[in-house]
Amino acid sequence: MMLADLGPSAQDLARTSAAWGDRWWDPAVGLLWNPEGAFEELPEARSVHLVPQSAWYAFACLLRGEDGDRDRARQTIEALVATQYDEPGTVWHGTFAKFLESPTPTAGAREWIDYDPNWRQFIGTTFGLILHEHPADVPERLRTSMVAAMDLAVSGEPEGRVAPWYSNIALMKAWLEVDHGARTGRDDLVQAGEALATEVVALFDRHGAFEEYNSPTYYGIDLYALRLWRTRSTSQVLSAEGARLEEAVWEDVGRFHHAGLRNLAGPWSRTYGMDMLAYLGTLGLFSWAALGREVAPVPDPDEPYEHAHDLFMGACVAALGADIPAAVAEAHARFTGSRLVRRQISSDPARVATAWLDDDLAIGAEGGGGIPAWGQFHPAVVQWAAPPDGTVAWLRVRHRAPFAAEAGEGTLTCIADPHPKHGPQAMVVEVRAPGIDPGMVASDHWSLPGLEADVAADAPVAGVEQREPDTLAVRYEPLDRPARWTLRVIGR
Repeated sequence: MMLADLGPSAQDLARTSAAWGDRWWDPAVGLLWNPEGAFEELPEARSVHLVPQSAWYAFACLLRGEDGDRDRARQTIEALVATQYDEPGTVWHGTFAKFLESPTPTAGAREWIDYDPNWRQFIGTTFGLILHEHPADVPERLRTSMVAAMDLAVSGEPEGRVAPWYSNIALMKAWLEVDHGARTGRDDLVQAGEALATEVVALFDRHGAFEEYNSPTYYGIDLYALRLWRTRSTSQVLSAEGARLEEAVWEDVGRFHHAGLRNLAGPWSRTYGMDMLAYLGTLGLFSWAALGREVAPVPDPDEPYEHAHDLFMGACVAALGADIPAAVAEAHARFTGSRLVRRQISSDPARVATAWLDDDLAIGAEGGGGIPAWGQFHPAVVQWAAPPDGTVAWLRVRHRAPFAAEAGEGTLTCIADPHPKHGPQAMVVEVRAPGIDPGMVASDHWSLPGLEADVAADAPVAGVEQREPDTLAVRYEPLDRPARWTLRVIGR
C-alpha cells in the first residue's frame, strides 16, 4: 500500500502525521524527539527520544515513499530493535526501553515508571503491519531482525499479565500472537492468540462493551487492533469477530458523539483531557481518516495541543482505515437531536454509564463501580459551548474515594462516599470556561460563561480557588457519610 492508494481524508491524515514526524526525527539516533504537549512528566520538548511513536513514524515514511523515506525508516527500525531488552527471567524481558534515555531496569524496577510492558504490543503490532504492507522496502537482514524482535516480545510476555478486560492491550496481543505464529509456523501461538481473542469477545458480549469504556484514546487503540483483526489476519476467528466488534464500538461512539461540540461525551473510563479539540485522542484519528479533519474530534494540528505524540500514529490509522456505519457518520456531520443514553458496562461491579446530549451541552456520568473519581477516570463531567466563539467549556468532579454519578435530562447527580480506610474526603468540582471568576459561583446557583445552573449539596462549600485565569476549583467539606451533589442546568 502506498499513499496514492488511500482516499483524500486518509491521505491528509497520513501526510500530516508524516510531516509531524519529520519535524521531530533526530538523524543522530534515528528516533523521534518528544514534541511539545507530549507526556505530562516531560515538561520540555526534545528532552527524550520516543520508542513506539518512532515505529509509527517508520511506517509513515514507508507509506509516503518519498526520496529518503525508506532509508529513514530502516534507520529507525534498526534503532528500535536496539532498544529491546533480552533479559530472560525478568518481567521486562522482551519489552523495549520506555524512552531511549531510560536506564536499563534493575531489580526492583517499577512498572510504568522504569519500563513499560505494553511496548511489546505497540511495537510488535507496528512491526507486523510494516511486514504486511512494505516487506520489499525492508532489507532481508532487517526483516529477520524485526521477526526476531517480535518473537522476543511474544515469548517475553509474562503469563497472565494481560487480562481480557484490559481491552486495548489484549486485542493487540491476540493479533500479534496469531500473526507471528502464522508467519513462523507456530500453531501454538496461533491457538494462544485465538484463545485470548475468544475471552476478550466473550467479556465484551456480556454487555456489548469494553470495560475500558468510552475512552477517547483507548477506543482508538481498540479500533487499531480490531482493524488488524479484520483486515490483516489469517485467522477466521479474528477476522469475523473483528468486523463485528468494530461495528459495535462505532455504534457506541455514535451514541455519545456530540457533533456540535466535536467531542465524545463522558463518562470516560480513561482520558488524558477534557476536550478533544485541545488534546489528541486516537479515536479522533479514525474519524479524520474516514470523514475528514473538519468534522473529526481532533485539535488543529497547526496550533499547540496536548498528547501531541499520538499524532505520530496517523499514518497507521490512515492505512488501516475505518468502516463507520452511516448513522455514526451522520452523528459526526450534525447534531442529531437531544437524547439520554444509558449503557451497562459490566456486571461485577455493575457499572452503568449515562449521558444527556442536548444542543451545545453534554453531561456524562458513571455509577455502580465505587471507583474514586481520580486519575484518568472521569465519572462525572459536563461540557458546553461557551461564548463568544463556542469554545468547549467543562466541569469535572474529583474525589479520592468511592464515587458514583448519574446523568439525567439536564442534570448531573453525584454521590461521594468516605474512603473505607482513610475516612472523609473532600469533593472538588473543577470548572474551566473563558473569563470565569469566583464571583460566578454561589452555594446554590452557578452563573458560568454560557451555562446557568442550580446546585444542591449535602456538604458546605469549603472554598473556591482560582487556579488559572480560566479555571476554578470548588471544594466541598468532607463528610463522614455519603454526600449528594446535584447540578441542574436551567439555561445557556
